[in-house]
Amino acid sequence: MRPPAALDNPAQVSLGSDADDAALPTLIRVLEAFRTLDPDLPIQYALSFLTLAQNEGLSMGELAQRLAIAQSSASRNIAALSDWHSFGKPGLGLVEAREDPRERRRKLVSLTAKGQAFLHRLTALMAGHSLPDAPQPLPPVTVGIDTRTPVAHLG
Repeated sequence: MRPPAALDNPAQVSLGSDADDAALPTLIRVLEAFRTLDPDLPIQYALSFLTLAQNEGLSMGELAQRLAIAQSSASRNIAALSDWHSFGKPGLGLVEAREDPRERRRKLVSLTAKGQAFLHRLTALMAGHSLPDAPQPLPPVTVGIDTRTPVAHLG
């Protein structure tokens, strides 16, 4: 079953107020910016990045508490956002965890230069600016439904 045609272009879906209608395309642009980093990036990683951008120097435990997730999940999110990813692929290099000088077992997390640049890109998108040097978002994925053989198409 195919979704309504209005959902083909989420920027054209009306939410009821002018403010809501203006906010939705901005939110979509921000989420698409995260997709340029990794098309399969979980929303939890994006929320972790944004929380750290607002609160640099949080410990992994504090991040877990703010996001209401397990500390192991926060650690996994930070690993994926840093240089090392737990699934055997390179991390995104957006954050770094450093030993807390007052308590060596704690790791304090802050944005890297790449993370700061990505944050600048996000804030520019939220302000309505386009950034020509930024990678273009990935095309939406559509699935062709065929009773014999389902085929996925990009485009």
